Amino acid sequence: MATPKKKVTKKEGNVPKQKALPRTHKMLIPLNDAEMRMFDRYIRENKITNKSKFVRETLMLAVLKQLEADSPTLFDGLEE
Repeated sequence: MATPKKKVTKKEGNVPKQKALPRTHKMLIPLNDAEMRMFDRYIRENKITNKSKFVRETLMLAVLKQLEADSPTLFDGLEE
């Protein structure tokens, strides 16, 4: 007789990890001296250890917010 499968929970640590997507595209963002000083100050004051992760997450958050704001809704144009 087959034994029932045990339910997997996060607490047990049996949650499979997602496969990491390789980052193959690079971006170069030129900054002037004042912008770089401001960025470095922010990084230092907020104890950010991974600059690329910070920039990537901040950029993607801004992009997703804008995409959500621009997306059509079910009731667009019906409000009067």
